[in-house]
Amino acid sequence: MVVEGLNISILRARELGVFKGAVIGNDLVKMSHLQFADDTILFCEANQEEILCIKRLLRCFEVVSGLKINYSKSSVIGVGVEEVFLDPVADILNCSKGVLPISFLGLPLGASPRLKSTWAPIVRKFKVKLASWKRRHLSFGGRLFLIKSVLSNLPVYYLSLFKIPGGVARD
Repeated sequence: MVVEGLNISILRARELGVFKGAVIGNDLVKMSHLQFADDTILFCEANQEEILCIKRLLRCFEVVSGLKINYSKSSVIGVGVEEVFLDPVADILNCSKGVLPISFLGLPLGASPRLKSTWAPIVRKFKVKLASWKRRHLSFGGRLFLIKSVLSNLPVYYLSLFKIPGGVARD
């Protein structure tokens, strides 16, 4: 509930025109942030005013809520931005510099879903599960039940966003 205060602060800053966020995609969607529980991604254009606004919003959130932002777990990532621009931004925001792809809520952001490497964590989970079940001396019916009940659920999260490549499905 407390993080909802950060959401409201960001929305209010957008209403006032202090914080603009970023324009994304061909449809020119304006996006300022994504939140899930205590995980937040902030989007902005690559300019000093937006960066300083983010710094102020985060500092106000800390003061008002009494919570502390874990800057050691935070990173700044540039998309279509000169690498030299990110160093001072990381210093201002007191965090590290990151590169795409990143993992957010278990999904790879910035990775191509057409590549097998994007699906590697799911394939790896399948192989680990199957290997442990082979050692348990399960009957054919028991293994079939486990495959249907457990393995069918592993890729659902990825499949809710990405179309599975044929090579990955065969694996």
